Amino acid sequence: MSKEDKPLEYERRIQDTKSVAQRVDLDYLKRGNRFRDLRRKLTWAAPLVAMIGVAPFLAGIGGGEKIFSNGAVSRSHAMFESNCPVCHTGVFTSVADAACKNCHDGPPHPAKAIDTGKPNFELRCAQCHLEHQGSALLAEVADGNCTVCHDNLTANAGNVKLAANSVTAFREGKHPEFAALKLKDGRALKLNHAVHMPAQPKTIRNIKLPMKCGDCHTTDLNSPKGDLMPVSFEQHCRECHRRELEFDVYQALGAQSAPAPHTKDPEAIHNHIVTTYQNALAANPFLPQRALGRDFLPSASPAAWLEKVVRDSETFLFERKCKYCHEYEGSLGGYPVVQKVAPIQGRFAGAGQPGLPWLVRGEFSHRAHRAMECASCHTAAAASKTTSDVLIPKMADCEQCHGDSGTHLDRCAQCHQYHNKAKETDKDRRPVDQLIGYRREGS
Repeated sequence: MSKEDKPLEYERRIQDTKSVAQRVDLDYLKRGNRFRDLRRKLTWAAPLVAMIGVAPFLAGIGGGEKIFSNGAVSRSHAMFESNCPVCHTGVFTSVADAACKNCHDGPPHPAKAIDTGKPNFELRCAQCHLEHQGSALLAEVADGNCTVCHDNLTANAGNVKLAANSVTAFREGKHPEFAALKLKDGRALKLNHAVHMPAQPKTIRNIKLPMKCGDCHTTDLNSPKGDLMPVSFEQHCRECHRRELEFDVYQALGAQSAPAPHTKDPEAIHNHIVTTYQNALAANPFLPQRALGRDFLPSASPAAWLEKVVRDSETFLFERKCKYCHEYEGSLGGYPVVQKVAPIQGRFAGAGQPGLPWLVRGEFSHRAHRAMECASCHTAAAASKTTSDVLIPKMADCEQCHGDSGTHLDRCAQCHQYHNKAKETDKDRRPVDQLIGYRREGS
C-alpha cells in the first residue's frame, strides 16, 4: 500500500472544563418560559381555589355538607339524610350512643331474659349497626358482629351458662343442635301422628287417610309471623272423633242418642247422661221392659233401669272413651278428672299456664315459610306414635336453605334477636321538628 493510500490519523480534540463551560448559555434562566410560569402560578392558585371551594361546605352553606357523606343512609333514617347533625353531634366524629338513644332506648344484649351472660366490654351501637351502606336495614347486622364474641363466649363474657360456648356459623360442628329436640312433650294427650298419616291411603269410619297437616294445624291470620293456632277438639277433632263421646253402651236410646259434651267438668257430663235417659224414659215408658246387655230379664222398675244405664254408661265413657285421648289427675265426686290441657303454642308448662316456645333462643316465622310443604321441615311427624315426640325440625332440615346459601338467609339475625325489646320504654312523644332537627318551610 502506497503512502497516499493510507488513512489519515484522527486527532482527538483536547477539551477542558473551561472550554466546555464557555459553550453553555448561562442566560437561559433569564429568558421567559410559558410552561414554567404556568406551573409557578398553579402552585399558588390551586390551594387558594381549594380553600375557597371548601369553605361553604365547612360552614354548611347550601347543603354543602353532603360532599362529606359516606353514602346514602338506611331506609329507617331517610328523614335525617339532609340533616347530618341529628346523628353526628360532633365534627368529624363517629356517631355516639347518646345520639342513637334519643330515638331508641337501646335495650341490652343479650336479648332473651333467660340468658345470664354479660359482655366483658361495652358494646357501641355503631359497632354493629353500620350506617351509610345504602338502603339496607340496619337490623340486618353482619355475622362478623356476632361471631367476634360468640366464637369464644367464656372469654368474652361472664356468667355464661350455655352448653355451646363457640358458635361461628349455622352449620354442623359450628352451631349447636336445637336443645328442644332432647326434651319430651309433656302435654297430657294421646296423639299418634302415624295413625293419622299412614304411608298407604286407607279409609276408617268413612274418613280418608292420610290427613294433611293443614287439616289440624291452621295459621293465625292475625299473627305477623303466621303462628299456628292451638289445636282444639271442637274445631279440629270433633268431625272425626264424635264417636269417642258416645256413652249409650246398651244402645237403648237409638236415634235419640246424643254425644256427651266435651268438657273438663265431670259433673256436667253426669247431668247430661242422666237428663238424656230421663227424657228417653219419659218418651217411651216401655224401655225398662227391654233386657240390657247380657241380662235375660227386664229391669225391676224404671228407677232400677235408669240407675243401671246411667252407671254403666258413665263407666263406659270414663274408662274407655275419654281414655282414648286423655289422662286423668285424681277424682272429683267419685268421677275421674281429666288432666287439663290449655291451648298452648310450644311447650306444655302445666294446666292453664302458657308454654315457652320450643326455640327459646331463636325466632321462627311460619309466614316466611308458607310456600313450603310442612313435611319438608317436620320430617319426623309421619312416623311419630307418641305425644312426647318433639316434632320441630332438626338443624339439618333448616340447613337445606340456611347456613350456606351465600345470601342474607344465612345471617344470625334472621333467627336470633340481639336486643331485648321487653326493656324498651314508651318515650315521650316529640314534635316532628325536634325529631328530625328542622321544620320545612310552609309547614
